[in-house]
Amino acid sequence: MTFIKIITVVLSLVVTGIGLTAQVRKNKARESMEGLSFFYFSILAVSYSFWVVYGFVLQDLVLIIPMSIGAIMSWVVVLQFYLYRNK
Repeated sequence: MTFIKIITVVLSLVVTGIGLTAQVRKNKARESMEGLSFFYFSILAVSYSFWVVYGFVLQDLVLIIPMSIGAIMSWVVVLQFYLYRNK
């Protein structure tokens, strides 16, 4: 079972890390959020955050680790909406 947990964490980190990190970099390079939904990324950030809380309740690192990365990166995208709103 430990092997499955490790694979789950690693794959979740890869997917979240690559996907959301790429979006953050693209937003920064363009200094624009055109074509992206503020509502979607806000809901995504809140959802990841609730999963982190749930992971802490269960004391489950398989939830806490990848969902924390997802929450952080999603909140960064939400922050970028405010940083680039006038551009």
